[in-house]
Amino acid sequence: MGAPDAAVEVKKPPPLCPARLILFCTNLFIGLILSQFIPDMMDTPTYLTWKHVVKFITTCCVSYIMFHVGLEFELDKSNLKQYTTEYLVAATAAGFPWVFCAIWFMFALGPDHNMPWKSALIAARFAAPTSAGILFTMLEAAGMKKTWLFQKARILAIFDDIDTLLLMVPLKAVYVGLKWELSVDLIFVAFLLVVMYVFLHRLPLSLEWPALMSYAIGIATFCEMIHFLSSDPNVDPHDLADTLHLEVLLPAFVLGAITKHDEHHIPEPKMKLSQMVPAGNVKVCLSAVFMVLVGFSMPPLFTDKHDLTGGHRRLAGGTDDSHDTHKGPDMDMSMIAVHVLVCTFLMNIGKTFPALCYRKEVSFRTRLALSVAMMPRGEVCAGIIVNALALGIGGPAMTIAVFCLALNMMMVSGFIFVVKSLNDEKVVDLSDADTEGFPKIEDGPGEGAVKTDSNDDETVETLNV
Repeated sequence: MGAPDAAVEVKKPPPLCPARLILFCTNLFIGLILSQFIPDMMDTPTYLTWKHVVKFITTCCVSYIMFHVGLEFELDKSNLKQYTTEYLVAATAAGFPWVFCAIWFMFALGPDHNMPWKSALIAARFAAPTSAGILFTMLEAAGMKKTWLFQKARILAIFDDIDTLLLMVPLKAVYVGLKWELSVDLIFVAFLLVVMYVFLHRLPLSLEWPALMSYAIGIATFCEMIHFLSSDPNVDPHDLADTLHLEVLLPAFVLGAITKHDEHHIPEPKMKLSQMVPAGNVKVCLSAVFMVLVGFSMPPLFTDKHDLTGGHRRLAGGTDDSHDTHKGPDMDMSMIAVHVLVCTFLMNIGKTFPALCYRKEVSFRTRLALSVAMMPRGEVCAGIIVNALALGIGGPAMTIAVFCLALNMMMVSGFIFVVKSLNDEKVVDLSDADTEGFPKIEDGPGEGAVKTDSNDDETVETLNV
């Protein structure tokens, strides 16, 4: 047994901008730039195939990342009331950007471009959800996985996206009228939440990375098959159903949450691929590819060569022409730039609500860092924009939404840099010690104090912020 003060080795904190974070940010920029050049290099059929392939691989990556998030998710069933507060914070943080941008779309675009309230509520919903995949990937790359901020952001981002998916159902119902297809999303989400609650960490599944890859591909394939079967005229030539679209984010998270997992006992890999390639290397490579694909998913901003907004049957296909907001003169690009800057400000300032919460848990700097961490948007926002276009919503507001998303994605690296700068938690690397759970935030005599008690049986770490 070594000396007490040597039981736990406190290593230097990770650098403010780790190499992995630089890699992911660079890949995101590469994807964004190439997404604007690739459309001009392809004809429409080839570009359509390209978009489908990129979308499928992206959903596979999101599924793989969200499975790991669900794997580490813990739910205290004896104190469910605490999650009510978390959901309200997440819903409010998602609601403010949505309401701010919706009001702007209704009253500030000018007489020729102001949107009806029904269209504005759906078009502005792109501003609501935080990109869970980008957020978790970047925070982990920044060395913040064991912090209070990461654990809280994980819960809020999941609830944020669930709230977005749930609210889209009544919004579509208001816009297009009551249709039975809208209930599928609601029933699917409710079913997954019940399964997660009942079977939390009880399913004995293999956790080797080839198995995880198969789970991710299976979930992505299931969701894409539902979309294909409900949108292909050859499958449904009599228009019995409108197009259905299920997001992979929640089912992948739930599968991880119900999988049995013991972070203190990791069995030796049995699969040959697992033995040849470490799981950590696979996750880093997949996350790097994911950032490129997120950039690829950005619609072309400077060309209308490929019009892919049409489809077999869209939910608003039977509505009257009053829903078509793609009318009137075009907006000047200088005015679009102004609206993009204003809406970008509104959609990010609305995310600062969590800074007003958790006053008894952490300092204001950490709460503000949490708010900034909730600002990155990505694949979920792009999905909202695509859904709005599929409903027939168009005009300058949708152009502004696309530019806002592009600008926000280019700001992701800046967001993470600010988060790391603001967060005043002291990260202690206890990877070699026998610890249990994550650091606990408590009130203490001084900010940033680290208290470490050690003995032969356990090591207890308390971070006072």
